[in-house]
Amino acid sequence: MTAQAAVASDFSKYDIPFIAKLLGIGSDPNNIGAGFNALMITVVILTLVVFKLGFAKELAWWKSLIVYLLLAVFSAALTLVFWTWPIPEVLLAMVVVLGIYRFRMWMVKRERERTAS
Repeated sequence: MTAQAAVASDFSKYDIPFIAKLLGIGSDPNNIGAGFNALMITVVILTLVVFKLGFAKELAWWKSLIVYLLLAVFSAALTLVFWTWPIPEVLLAMVVVLGIYRFRMWMVKRERERTAS
């Protein structure tokens, strides 16, 4: 039995998205896991923010807890499976769009309250 040498992964054949590169995926050819934890945490946080901004109905605390846990587990799993897809970039765009929408709704609501009183 002979020991095999460690084979470095060639990340140049993958089209790694910008945020994944920024977080360090593909930076170390000998460590395939470099940056994956940061990418998973980023995707989970962005997914939770998108849910909070986009879901209009207020849920009970235990229902919210279940939803947040399921979102965290499945978004982390999606990140592991589809790490070459631009998931964080799309989530970031969704956060920006939903944030602008919520801000505009708040401005309209504040203006209506001001004119009503």
